[in-house]
Amino acid sequence: MDAGERESFEGVALHEHLRLQWQPASLDNVIELDHVNQETARVLQAMAVFEEAPREFSSETAQPGHEWQHLEAKIDVLLSLTGMLIAERQTEAPAHPIVLRAHSAEWTGPAGTGLEHGDTGFLQLYASPLLPLPLRLASRVVGTAERNGVRWLLTRFEHLAPAVETGMEKLIFRRHRRQVALSRGTGLPAQTGIFEMPKN
Repeated sequence: MDAGERESFEGVALHEHLRLQWQPASLDNVIELDHVNQETARVLQAMAVFEEAPREFSSETAQPGHEWQHLEAKIDVLLSLTGMLIAERQTEAPAHPIVLRAHSAEWTGPAGTGLEHGDTGFLQLYASPLLPLPLRLASRVVGTAERNGVRWLLTRFEHLAPAVETGMEKLIFRRHRRQVALSRGTGLPAQTGIFEMPKN
């Protein structure tokens, strides 16, 4: 792993158990990548609507109709997601231990069986129990790590649209802040086996 790749495995991270799947793909179809990015951006936007605290509008700062615009934006997102939910087939993807960052993921489990360095595809993460829709992230396996006898895959996200990059950064920050507040002293690093980046 070169210096640039290592940077994507540093910084704020979430230690989670998330349902996920791996969909092999060459990542050379620009139209498919654009479609996947649009869908993932909508899912991230919807997750933010559900997870962020409601905004407060003061009589001094609120513009006329601002509350309605905010509500309409939420409705637009939910209507779009309703159509996606109807089209999305329910999945029974198992939960996998994962360390998720805005631009990368370290994970282990049955979905990674047979994957090797250089393999590409879409990592499909079901990050919200309220919205059973995946974040589909174009990814490349850039390495592996052995921790307590378990093989972990080091996966870097590629071809992310700016809206997806921003949404992922906000998701990680939001979840990390909550995780720190709720899980101090619970031994999350011990549960996942992640204490620091492996030295390759």
